[in-house]
Amino acid sequence: MRILGIDPGLNVTGFGLIEIAGDRAVYVRHGVIRTRPAEARAARLLALRDGLLAIARESGAAAAAIESGFVGQNVRSALLLGEARAAAILALADAGLEVAEYAPALVKQTVAGFGRGEKEQVARMVAFQLGLAKPPAPADAADALAVAITHWAHGRLAGMPQR
Repeated sequence: MRILGIDPGLNVTGFGLIEIAGDRAVYVRHGVIRTRPAEARAARLLALRDGLLAIARESGAAAAAIESGFVGQNVRSALLLGEARAAAILALADAGLEVAEYAPALVKQTVAGFGRGEKEQVARMVAFQLGLAKPPAPADAADALAVAITHWAHGRLAGMPQR
């Protein structure tokens, strides 16, 4: 079974794909989709949706997971993140995938063992868990792989069938 993880953002959206082989997660691919701030917001959201839809369709993923929104002090940033999340969720749904959502602190807790871990710590633990020679970059893609790992780990805990 393949799991596609997404770390949404309007400027940069990370994606990470893992495959479940027996009782372990195996790295397949990671990357980012970037949009240009100078473009109209609708065009940027469409580019995110189209890019993720293509990745989801070609990946062979059977499941998808996305990081849920984090609402800090900046309301504008939270709204833009929400719009990027919506574009990503629609892309995954259009590809026929059910989408699970995980809070950023839960992703960090699952992958790094600490809910307030730094991005570098998360990237190092993703590399360790997937047997990579070095941490995946950029950070958005490493976070997306962490989301995919979290979905796999929590699915195992919940008794989700693993193929």
